[in-house]
Amino acid sequence: MRALLLCPLAAILTAQAPPASLPTLKWHGSIWASAVTQDRETRDGSLVFRPLEAGQSQFSLDGLMLGVDAAFAQGWSAKATLLAGNTGKTIQTATGDTGTIAAVEAMLVWTGAQDTLRIGRMITFIGMEYLDGAQNLTASRGLLFTFSDPFGQVGVNWHHAFSPAWSADLWIFNGEDRLKDNNRGKTVGLGLTWNPRGRADDYLSLHAYRGPEQDGWGPAANTGAEGRVRQRMCLMGQAVWGASTLQGEVSLGQEAFAAGSLLGSTGPETARWRGFGLIFKQELGRGISLVARAERLADDQGVRLALDPTIRASLGLDTGGIAYAGLAGADLIARSLSLGVEKKHGPAFARIEVRQDRLNRDLKDAQDGSFREGLSATVSLGAGF
Repeated sequence: MRALLLCPLAAILTAQAPPASLPTLKWHGSIWASAVTQDRETRDGSLVFRPLEAGQSQFSLDGLMLGVDAAFAQGWSAKATLLAGNTGKTIQTATGDTGTIAAVEAMLVWTGAQDTLRIGRMITFIGMEYLDGAQNLTASRGLLFTFSDPFGQVGVNWHHAFSPAWSADLWIFNGEDRLKDNNRGKTVGLGLTWNPRGRADDYLSLHAYRGPEQDGWGPAANTGAEGRVRQRMCLMGQAVWGASTLQGEVSLGQEAFAAGSLLGSTGPETARWRGFGLIFKQELGRGISLVARAERLADDQGVRLALDPTIRASLGLDTGGIAYAGLAGADLIARSLSLGVEKKHGPAFARIEVRQDRLNRDLKDAQDGSFREGLSATVSLGAGF
């Protein structure tokens, strides 16, 4: 009798147990490639003012991005994105790794009515240009993207929407462009964003970060007293009206360096940089648009512009077996102007751009000639999917 009673009960419990549901997957990606030529020939073959490019007169795969979003129950989801190509290689180098494939996003996400929590590796929220080249308006990477703004971070982000127009962010992460670090402290950031009339395409956003940055990798890492304290503030925005789009960015930063880190310095130094830029796009119809960009970056100690090998050599930072981070009193100012045309066909695009860069300091070309300006032309092809 007991067995007869248990059989119907087991059948009822089995019928009431919900079936295990698989996560809903959403795939996305992009691909972009470019060819660049410049009127300056450098000693190492790199493009002056544009060190992120593959090199002179080369057609290269800049990026192949593939991502997936997996939606689970109760607001939880996971997001992962891989980036290959020359940009992926650059990110790997910046984070102290090798190879050409970078996991630029790998995070767990919880989304509520007014809050979003992200945990893991994420692309930076700073800047008017995107890591995904297919989303950008211009054919080339600007001065601020190249020398001032980080690529991403690993940590926690909490986003809260007070209303459709106002929202705020809190970040705690492991330093800029770091998978791990040797610092006991973490970088903390705050952000405030205004979307007029709740429009996602129109926004004004102010972000501020402060935290330690380690110097070197592995056994060569020098944390000092909590590493180098880096502080930055970024104001960025976008306005779209009709066929016109205007993007802007103002970026301020400073970083503390120990004695002996900067060439010509006898004690601790604080390096500072200031940059601003504008990008304007005017759609002309039939998928054709004109795009213009203007930027200026002032780097008091040369610690940001020293990423360019030609500029670094002009500052004499690799001297006597010591690789200095910058030059005390360098007072560098870089300017850039570009004008381009974009043709879109569905998700695909073709961009042609002419660009002029200038530095307020003499540089040396491959023939040991002096110059301060560089004129380059870029053709970029790609698509998002």
